[in-house]
Amino acid sequence: MKNIYTLILSVIISAAHAAAQSVETAGFEPETVHPDGVAEYRLVFKDLKGSVDISKISLPDGLSIVGKSTSRNYSFVNGKMSNSTTLVMSMRASKEGRLTIPEWEVSVDGKPFKIAAATLSVDKSAPVQTRDEFDDDPFGSAFGNLPISMRVRRNNANSVRQQIQSFESNLRNSAKLEIKFPRQKIYVGESVPCELVFSFDNSLTERGFTLAQLMPEIQKADAFDCPAFSEKPVVVLSPDGKRVLVKYTTAITPLKAGSYDLDFSAKGVFNRQPTADDLMGTSIFDRMMSFGGGRQIPFEVNMESKKVEVAELPAEGRPADFTGAIGSFSLENVRVEPDALTVGEPCSIFAKIVGVGNFPRIREPKLEAGDDWKTYKAKSSFIDESNGLANIGFKTFEYTAVPKKADLPFAPPILFNYFDPISEKYVEIKSKPVPVSVAPSGRSKRAEQAQKAAPEPAFGKIVETARVSDNGGRLLNSPYFWGGQIVLICALAAFVFGRRESLRRRNDAGYAKLLADKRESSRHLKSARDAAKNGDFRGFFEEARRALQYALAAGCDRQAPSLTTREAVEMMSARNMSDSDKSDATLFFDGADAISFGGMDTSKLDIHWLDGKLVSLAGKISKRK
Repeated sequence: MKNIYTLILSVIISAAHAAAQSVETAGFEPETVHPDGVAEYRLVFKDLKGSVDISKISLPDGLSIVGKSTSRNYSFVNGKMSNSTTLVMSMRASKEGRLTIPEWEVSVDGKPFKIAAATLSVDKSAPVQTRDEFDDDPFGSAFGNLPISMRVRRNNANSVRQQIQSFESNLRNSAKLEIKFPRQKIYVGESVPCELVFSFDNSLTERGFTLAQLMPEIQKADAFDCPAFSEKPVVVLSPDGKRVLVKYTTAITPLKAGSYDLDFSAKGVFNRQPTADDLMGTSIFDRMMSFGGGRQIPFEVNMESKKVEVAELPAEGRPADFTGAIGSFSLENVRVEPDALTVGEPCSIFAKIVGVGNFPRIREPKLEAGDDWKTYKAKSSFIDESNGLANIGFKTFEYTAVPKKADLPFAPPILFNYFDPISEKYVEIKSKPVPVSVAPSGRSKRAEQAQKAAPEPAFGKIVETARVSDNGGRLLNSPYFWGGQIVLICALAAFVFGRRESLRRRNDAGYAKLLADKRESSRHLKSARDAAKNGDFRGFFEEARRALQYALAAGCDRQAPSLTTREAVEMMSARNMSDSDKSDATLFFDGADAISFGGMDTSKLDIHWLDGKLVSLAGKISKRK
């Protein structure tokens, strides 16, 4: 599955970086030196990468470059990572006076940046830099000796750089990413529980490095479906205490048969808190950048490819009405409500599927009704007990059935089947008989005979009386009379419509699901808009995803909470919706996870603009049923 952080924030981050890119200089340090003294001229490149061209610098007569050094620093604040590269040029002043470098242009990967003019004062009254103040640089004969302040900073930078290089080497040699399967052979459509483990040498933590962030993702997104890693991992030490183990529990679903190299990768960030030795001799700017967050060291690790064989479900023994269930299940709590009814009166039959397996892909079991019952498509609901993996829990199916004749002893039985990947066999379960009482419909014979014996009403007399009555004439000519008739007719029509709607919801499970999904979509849309008014980005994205899930699930047999980003985009494609609409849906589906686990910087997002996009998209989805 594509990394949600990259998908959503690529445009935002690139725009923010473009605005933050700069080259700065603080001039010379120190600002005044004795003739033949050395000063630092420093350039700081913020959020810039690539080759640097300083050939356009115009040095005045009496000033020359005698040495260069570079250092790099990362910062990671509120989920946003930035970096800066510092170029230090050591310059020797060979004559007195004010030596000025005029405004000039530095080029980074062909992009020009203006550098302000800087002036160095060279005065005989300035302290003479003695040999004790210079660094014992083995290359001093070529570049000249450096002042003690520069030597301290350079040695400190070298020390930190060596530690980081040692860390990177250690992590590269010790970091591992591996996945553990319960067995070698898996099947198409199966929800396979597995454990993804990232590990590294515990000596890194003993040296002050701590894991600040880890974002695993699957590479073979076309052959496997894997939910987002939303749950916090379990972090433990190996039994011998030498390695740190970061464990994620997940479930993958193979989408097609074949032999595949299953690849996972992980990106993350290690923190290293600066020590007193690190900060000694650094500039105030560097201390401020290091304060609080320490040094941020990003890394990426790839798992060694794991060969996985994905098989099709066997054709031998497969039931004709196979439900698609793969795992281990039981059929429980089959009941009928009401269990005492008359011919033509609907009842509800409930069945609960409990176990471990691919619940989102389980279709309704068969209701063996025969010719004695009229049945309708079942409604379903799922309660997840696996922290979002949807492979442990129970799924309830509700059937609507109507008896066609009296004295039926039992409700229709339910036939459920599934494939057991352990035994590699199909299992069929039939529910136990559920007794019901079905009485005849209509009025009894005695009531019919009594109706036949009753005299017919004297309609002729009633009409004749009405014709000669003055009161009747006045009543027919009264506007109040006709107004009352209209109100009565409207009330009767409303009752009939409501009764018809109620019966349709009861007897037509698909229609009932459509109405329920629309209600849920409207409810979550309202919650999302309330969150937008309050500036709550996390709540807005969570409710927006729910609103779109229910809007897409309305009118089909999919359960809204089980819809993934990929499935939502596929459904929108089937409805001929535009690429722009699909891109907006991806943003809303993945936004909450990007904030929680991708460190998304919401300061650049306009939540009210997003609110308008959400309302528009929900309306378009509802029209494309």
